[in-house]
Amino acid sequence: MRRFAYWLFPTIAIFVAVFVVAFMIEINPNVPVVNEDEDPHSKSLISDEHSRGWMNDLHLDEEKGYFYPVNELSIQTDDTPSDVKTQKYHLMVHLKDSYEFFCLKQELKKTKFSYLLNQEGDLLSVEIDSSDHNALSNLVTKLKTYQISATLSPL
Repeated sequence: MRRFAYWLFPTIAIFVAVFVVAFMIEINPNVPVVNEDEDPHSKSLISDEHSRGWMNDLHLDEEKGYFYPVNELSIQTDDTPSDVKTQKYHLMVHLKDSYEFFCLKQELKKTKFSYLLNQEGDLLSVEIDSSDHNALSNLVTKLKTYQISATLSPL
């Protein structure tokens, strides 16, 4: 019985491996081999009949329920340059301790601003860039309630 159990698991593993290899060969058709002797630029890989025919048969395929991905997109743009330029603003906050950083992070979660944290030695500074001046000025006033100083300047 031990000898049977000893050979049972390797035998099952071999049969599973053979089955997987046979299945992979069956579902993946053979790719045509290109002869290295022939110049690949001398022949067209797609015949002219095939390239003209698929567009003509597209309406028949749509009736069958087939859908094709979009491969062409046309965009009409306005050539006049816009007079309105969005101004970027830069908010710099110098933090003294980790509590101020915690308070700042809680306020930033509410406003969904992304920030850049710089640490040079013991000095922590946070930089926030945005085009929304009102939201940044509101953030400065909220930070003043925590006695955190912040400077807002145009970028």
